[in-house]
Amino acid sequence: MLSLAQLAEGLGFHGVYLNDHVLGLMDESRMPFLEATTTLAAIGVQTRNVRLGHITIFNGLRNPAYLAKTISTLDHLFKGRYDTIIGAGWMKQEYEGYDLTGDGKGLPPGNVRADQLRETLRILRGMFTSPEFSYTSKYWKLVIAYNYPLPLQQPMPLIVGGSKPRLVKIAVKYADGLNVLTVGGGLASIREAGELLAPELEKRGRNLNGFHFSAFDHTVWLYETAGEYEAASKRFSEARKRPLEDVKRNMFMGTSEVLVDKIREASDLGIEMMILYVRPTGDLEKAKERLTAFRDRVINRL
Repeated sequence: MLSLAQLAEGLGFHGVYLNDHVLGLMDESRMPFLEATTTLAAIGVQTRNVRLGHITIFNGLRNPAYLAKTISTLDHLFKGRYDTIIGAGWMKQEYEGYDLTGDGKGLPPGNVRADQLRETLRILRGMFTSPEFSYTSKYWKLVIAYNYPLPLQQPMPLIVGGSKPRLVKIAVKYADGLNVLTVGGGLASIREAGELLAPELEKRGRNLNGFHFSAFDHTVWLYETAGEYEAASKRFSEARKRPLEDVKRNMFMGTSEVLVDKIREASDLGIEMMILYVRPTGDLEKAKERLTAFRDRVINRL
C-alpha cells in the first residue's frame, strides 16, 4: 500500500484513500487485513503531497467524539491533507463480529444508522470548531469533550459517503459534500444521485458551487484494444445479468478513449473528484504498471 501510494504521488494523482473495514469484502473476508486509520497514518507520514482519507469512514466502528480526536490528529500528522468522508455503515458481519452496538444487538436498522450518522456529523462539526464541546442527543451525551489541538484545516469539510435518499438529505443539511458509491452502476449511479441532490440543494438555497460532489468505483478496467473491451463487457453482462449496452454505456470499463469519454461525462454531471481503483489486484508490479498506464493513457488526456 505504501509503495502504491508513493507511486501515485510521484505520478501526480490527487489522493490516496483506504476502505474503512475490519475484514475483507465478499470472498476476501479471510484475507490479511489491516486497520485503516493506523495504516493511513503510516502512509501519510511517508508522503508529502497527496490528499489522504478513507473512501468512507465506517461510522458505527468508533465513538464520534473519539473519531473527531482521531481525525484532528491525522490532519496534523498529514499537515492538513486529510479528507473527512463518512457513511452510515452496513456490514452485518462487522457489527456482529465486533459487537459494535453492545449486548449482541447486531446490525441496527437503516433508519437508526442514518440518525446516528446525522448526530456524528453534528458532533464532528462542533469538535472541529471548538476545543471544548458538549452535546446531548438520543445516542450520545458529551460533557465537555476536549479537542486540543483543532484540525489544521479550518474549516474541515465534512463529506457524506452514500447515495440513498435519506443520506443525500443529511449530506445537504449537515455536511459539505457527497461521495457517491457507483460500484455496479457506474455513470447511471451518478445520474441518479444527481437527480436526488439537485432538489435538496435547491431547498436549502444551495447549488453544486461550494458543495463537494465526488464518486467512488472499484470496477475500473483499462483495456488495450476494442476487442478486449468488447469481450470483457460481454462477460460482465452475462455474469451480472445486465444488458450489454447498459454495461458499455455506464461501467468504468474500456479502452483509453472510452474511459476518457466516461470520466468527462462524470465531470459534466457535476463530479469534481473520483476515487477509482484500477484493476488488477494482488500483484504489486502489475498494479504499478496499470496505475502508470492509467495516468499516461487516461488522466493525461483529460
